[in-house]
Amino acid sequence: MKNLILALCLFVSYVGYAQQASTEQWRPNFHFSPAKNWTNDPNGLVYHEGEWHIFYQYNPFENKWGHMSWGHAVSKDLVNWEHLPVAIPEDSVWIFSGGVVIDKNNTSGFGANSMVAIYTADYHGKKENQHLAYSTDKGRTWTKYKGNPIIPAPMPGGKAMKDFRDPNMFWHEPSKQWVMVVVLPLEFKAQFYGSKNLTNWTLLSEFSKQGDLRKMWECPSLIELPIEGEQGTRWVLMLSSNGPHQDFIGMQYFVGTFDGKTFTNDNPADTKLYVDYGKDFYAAIPFYNAPKKSMLGWMASWNYTDALPTFPWKGQMSIPREISLKRTKEGVRLLQKPAEEVLKAKNWRGLVQMEEMGIEEDNGMMWQNQAGSYMIDVEFELNGAREVGVKVMKNPTNNQETLIGYQKDSEQLYINRINSGKVIAPNFASMDASPMKEERGTVRLLVFVDQSSIEVFGNEGEAVITSLIFPEGNSGNWQLFSRGGRAKVTKLKVWEWQKD
Repeated sequence: MKNLILALCLFVSYVGYAQQASTEQWRPNFHFSPAKNWTNDPNGLVYHEGEWHIFYQYNPFENKWGHMSWGHAVSKDLVNWEHLPVAIPEDSVWIFSGGVVIDKNNTSGFGANSMVAIYTADYHGKKENQHLAYSTDKGRTWTKYKGNPIIPAPMPGGKAMKDFRDPNMFWHEPSKQWVMVVVLPLEFKAQFYGSKNLTNWTLLSEFSKQGDLRKMWECPSLIELPIEGEQGTRWVLMLSSNGPHQDFIGMQYFVGTFDGKTFTNDNPADTKLYVDYGKDFYAAIPFYNAPKKSMLGWMASWNYTDALPTFPWKGQMSIPREISLKRTKEGVRLLQKPAEEVLKAKNWRGLVQMEEMGIEEDNGMMWQNQAGSYMIDVEFELNGAREVGVKVMKNPTNNQETLIGYQKDSEQLYINRINSGKVIAPNFASMDASPMKEERGTVRLLVFVDQSSIEVFGNEGEAVITSLIFPEGNSGNWQLFSRGGRAKVTKLKVWEWQKD
């Protein structure tokens, strides 16, 4: 009887699914999205034998959250992705977020160069343990470890904690051990574990109750990054939690040291540092075993995920970002830049290249663009202007547009999506801003527009904002603008994405 009820439920879901209209006009071209169905957090990002792997939270059956499993795709260039079968399917538990490492020296006994995944097994909301699976064929098939769970949930007072999740691992050469960071979300606590073989783990230390404590902590990662222009490095602990906007999720980070046991924050405990100042960047983790330090995140917000209007898929990833650190007057801060593979993709076709052009008020030249995916690299000399920027995804017939700009007086980079198209939820239309200072009177914006998303990198990645938009009608046009005075465009390059 139970199987009959399940079959009927799946049949009803399929009928409703088949009746929905496709929204391919919003499917991104150079961002990853699944062919169909729901996705959220990226999992187990790893580079192995010439392939970049994305695993991700996935519902194999429906275009909504549920039946959590690990989807899987691979790429040679971080732009074009081959969809593979579900890697780790749900069974008696949901397969929540986690990481993947390459066990080059066979410390686990599963085989040299085996791929080892450690993920959170969620017992349908009752408790969460850490489980392991491994692959010896470059991630094409996976075996769940017979000794699971490898780390059971902590049991204060003799009762297993309900929330204990999102392991991320790496090999720490100085201490000759695997290190895992995992979180107790509601306690605002990151735990560090050590292991010699990936199956037996010992608690090393804890880091807790620092930074932003407005929302629970999720999806931790710890990575050592270079400081640009210096010989030294610093460790960065990233967490998904509250973002810079009240009541909206986002990501924060801490800069400090790690000695193989303990992470120590360089800054006072109440210092709040945010990865992205938009409302649609979450759960990013670094690629393991990669030739460069890079990461990738989920482009959405739990505040309105159910309202996302895309079909037959729901959810997409950011472009891969190369990450490093920069020393500033305020301290060492994170830098994020688009991956070189994205910038050099063969699909880009140059449209515009100009220098030394004056613009005044909202009278800048408008370019007509048929494609909804393009990249704009523009440098402004502010001169007397109080505000400069670019309007993208413009539809002249209904005044639809998304503004990306810099305000001199407030020293802020912003994305304004109040009039960007379809408003999918009451809290969706907004103007989101990031602190950013001009450099000798100059501001540079690198803008990626991809059908239903915008990522803007200000001043070589010092400030980053990520936003979803859902433009309607003929909306490929874009236009430069200045306000409060005349500005000069010192450099302008624009590329359009051409499908194969």
